Amino acid sequence: MTNQDRALLHFHGGGYRAGAPELSRPLAGHLARRVGAEVTVPPYRLAPVHPFPAAVEDGLAAYAALLGRGFAPERTAVVGESAGGGLALAVLVAAREAGLPMPGAAVGLSPWLDLTVEAPSYERCAATDPVLGRTDLLDSAVLYLAGADPRAPTASPLFASAETLAALPPVLLQSSRDEVLADDAVRFGKRMAAVGGDCRVELWEDTTHCWQLFVDRLPVAVRAADCVAAFLRERLI
Repeated sequence: MTNQDRALLHFHGGGYRAGAPELSRPLAGHLARRVGAEVTVPPYRLAPVHPFPAAVEDGLAAYAALLGRGFAPERTAVVGESAGGGLALAVLVAAREAGLPMPGAAVGLSPWLDLTVEAPSYERCAATDPVLGRTDLLDSAVLYLAGADPRAPTASPLFASAETLAALPPVLLQSSRDEVLADDAVRFGKRMAAVGGDCRVELWEDTTHCWQLFVDRLPVAVRAADCVAAFLRERLI
């Protein structure tokens, strides 16, 4: 299941106020086997007891620890779903600010990248997303931010500077076309493309928020996870 040359750092979802590593482990294990990598699914502190930037601090520490164990950054990737997908990109923003090297790739699955909760998809997909809604995410954002600016790049990677976006490694974003977070992925991809970055955005049909987590029971989840694994194998060379 592991390969000492490659490493995946996988962040769980839960709106920064819930969730646990156990929920991500079936998917993380699937990716580890398909990529041939060691996988770490770290816990991180949650709101409201530990608001922003606690999660980013913990995520950055986990990334630094992985590099400290001797994994080459170009053979390392950060992955996450939902808020964990946003955290994966936020950790890279923080890593650049801290002077740490970028990993070889990053993946966000139904990522929450904009904590202003203002994307058009909240209205457009309100009737087609059975998992999330604007009110739920606004509540999570308020608890997590605790008064901090929702446009801070380590809270909402969508608002990272052009220089930071250009410095990011290749990124893969997968979202359901019918979920309220669809526009987060699309807008992030457009921002990276505008500065010459490498960001692949996949909008999947007939799926729901974070369907990839059901890799142990849904064929469409296996197909999506295998696309992620292929992306990572190509880049963690």
